[in-house]
Amino acid sequence: MKSRLKLPADLGATYTRTLLIVLLNLPLIWGSLLWDLRGVDFSALTAAYAAAVLAGWYVLPLLVVLGAVFLLPLRRAVAPTVALLMAVYVYYLLLDAVAYGVIRIHIDFFWLEYLVRDFAGLGLPDSSVATAVAALAAVLLLEFGILTLSGRLRPPRRLAPAVWAVAALAMTASQVLHIVAYQENDSRVTVLTPHLPFYVPFTSHRNADKYGDLLPFAVDENLAVMEESTASLNYPLAPLTFDPAAAPSPPNLVVILLESWRYDMMDADVSPNIHRLSLESSVFTDNLSTGNQTTAGIFGLFYGLHPTYWAAVKANSARLDNPVLVDAMTDRGYACALYARSKFGRHKIQDTMFRGIALYEDFAGKNVPEMDVDLTEGFLGFLRQQAARGGPFFGLAFYKSSHYDYCYPPEYEIDRPSKNINMAFMNAGTDPAPYLNDYRNAVRYTDMMVGRVLDELRALDLLDKTIVVVTTDHGEAFNDDGANFWGHGTNYTKYEVQVPLIIRFPDRAPAVYTHRTSHVDLAPTLLTRYFGCTSDPRTYSNGRDLFDATAAPRAYVASSYVNHAFIFGDDVHEILPLSTRKYRFGDAKAAGDDPPSGLLRSVMEEINRFYK
Repeated sequence: MKSRLKLPADLGATYTRTLLIVLLNLPLIWGSLLWDLRGVDFSALTAAYAAAVLAGWYVLPLLVVLGAVFLLPLRRAVAPTVALLMAVYVYYLLLDAVAYGVIRIHIDFFWLEYLVRDFAGLGLPDSSVATAVAALAAVLLLEFGILTLSGRLRPPRRLAPAVWAVAALAMTASQVLHIVAYQENDSRVTVLTPHLPFYVPFTSHRNADKYGDLLPFAVDENLAVMEESTASLNYPLAPLTFDPAAAPSPPNLVVILLESWRYDMMDADVSPNIHRLSLESSVFTDNLSTGNQTTAGIFGLFYGLHPTYWAAVKANSARLDNPVLVDAMTDRGYACALYARSKFGRHKIQDTMFRGIALYEDFAGKNVPEMDVDLTEGFLGFLRQQAARGGPFFGLAFYKSSHYDYCYPPEYEIDRPSKNINMAFMNAGTDPAPYLNDYRNAVRYTDMMVGRVLDELRALDLLDKTIVVVTTDHGEAFNDDGANFWGHGTNYTKYEVQVPLIIRFPDRAPAVYTHRTSHVDLAPTLLTRYFGCTSDPRTYSNGRDLFDATAAPRAYVASSYVNHAFIFGDDVHEILPLSTRKYRFGDAKAAGDDPPSGLLRSVMEEINRFYK
């Protein structure tokens, strides 16, 4: 009986001691995180938000993990185990703060692995090893002192509920603030996101609209824009220079995107209109998107930057205004319009890439195919207006019918489709053929509308005055390698990342290019060849000239909503929140190889180049 009465008391005492270990570590944790934030312009709102993030996001998960430690069979091992876990956590944050301060890279599991396995390959000095060992010894010594001190302190009885309440309240407050600030483009809050490791704050377009007026955010955008000296992103590295004589009359630009269009779905059968265009165009057969989802793919296409910069661009969007490619067009008086039912506003695509440009995203129709028809009619009207106007223009048409669940009218049911396209019931043994047929039908239907746009450009005598780009945001998987991957946003194999790229240049003979290219190459190619930009592309892009088939091998970067990957030749290194995966570009089940050290150092420089 006594043991039964005593056990809860022992349990409570043990929990209180481990909670003290966490609390005594908070100065070390917060100190490392504040080091990440040096250089940030701290307004009152920024400081309040930072305090809430540090007290919520970086404390509440520790309390949850603390509860899991109590599954240990030996009660006496709980406190030392928590102290050891805190030592690892503090040491990681310290190393990350140093790395971020020097090279603007947070140490995720990819870089952590290569710090251990190929330290020399990263090009770091040997003195760093001694410093890191000394820092580890200091952290372990501090942790031993904290463990000892936690056994001597007598905290208040209600310490645990008070700590939980403060952490939960801080977490809630920080995320509510971010939801509204993200919607309002308030850099005083969003600026912190790229500075902090493993920080992925919440966003909610619906709740921001519903409750945004309850919070005192600045209405004047200028009040919410960071000073140049404290901005986290340095893009471009220098103002671009142009030679007007080299490009006295830049051509019009039409960009047509087919949602989720994979590399092997551009042929005379599935996309006959686009295929006919390809016969008079430059066709890049090994082109990689910068994402396996929409925002990352479009970001790389127009910014010419690796998608790992996406969070920083959003944080600096009001100061950056638009990509330099878009600025080059608007500065020259281009009439610009976007026709896309892809939530450009909600996903911050308009605010970061097309600020001030007319966006049409509401289309008539009872379903996606009908809405795409209305989108086409609107885009054709825009082309006719520009033909009558006579000035240069940029237009984007983004079709949705080829997005899951692959929509098309009954008369386009040519390839025998699946009657049940619910991916929740698919597995590695599912035959992909009927589902792929659904998708082929949808691509064929979209191709019909693209054909109408191309016919209109010819009829208006615009085709030979216009660069026409036909591509996509990302690809689509159909259990191609038997690994049970379907759709997109699931991995970085060629089925989700390798995409068609067809560009009709008015002044180039048609040709097929088989060397590997990337979405990031479009912007520097257009700026250099057609807008007379004389600046080194490295000052504003991670890309290179699309036609440079002799350039040295390079790493490619692609992102999803929550993680990213480096692609080295035929090997993919996918960086997940708590691990990494290495597999082959053509087979997610096959193990990938380690990257060459030279490419590793190169990609480190590229993903760091535009940070201050």
